[in-house]
Amino acid sequence: MTYKNPKMNDKTLDLWLAQDRSALTRAVTESVRDHVASLESRGIDFYGYALLPGEPYDINRLVVAVNCASDIKVEADHYKYIYYKYSVDEWKYWEREGFDKVNRQLVDANAAFSSMHSKSNTRCQMDEYEIRHSNASLEAILRGLEIAKGDGVFGTKDPFLAIWISDSGHEIINRSVGRLNSESVMYDFFDEFE
Repeated sequence: MTYKNPKMNDKTLDLWLAQDRSALTRAVTESVRDHVASLESRGIDFYGYALLPGEPYDINRLVVAVNCASDIKVEADHYKYIYYKYSVDEWKYWEREGFDKVNRQLVDANAAFSSMHSKSNTRCQMDEYEIRHSNASLEAILRGLEIAKGDGVFGTKDPFLAIWISDSGHEIINRSVGRLNSESVMYDFFDEFE
């Protein structure tokens, strides 16, 4: 059963959920550009860059994880090398600053959604509207990172890029790896994590 504000009907909520989230996408693109410039100014020569939006039921703040080749926990000939290279949970640098514009967009979208949809305190699973809201936010974040890459934010680097939800098999991880990386990186990743 879906719980929502009695003043809102399914059609109103459907229309809101179908709206473009271009402001969130732009905020991600701009914030990634500024953050990558900050990393470069600090001399952090990373091979991997991931955006962590939180849990699917609570996407309200971006965290960025980056890793340098020298930070991979095992040598290249170790049988778990690919795992440590691409498992964002194992990376060294986690940064929570620099994404205020994105976080404001997420908070505003969540507040708008909550004004139209109420969650029962007795349900543990996301309903169809919550899933659609979460997926729309994740897609906007992915699109923002995709645009940043296309705009040359990473310069001549071709880093491993991902949207990552820790300790999860959420579909956004594989979708982002497939859309943001070379075919060979994608195959290495899928071979290790599927």
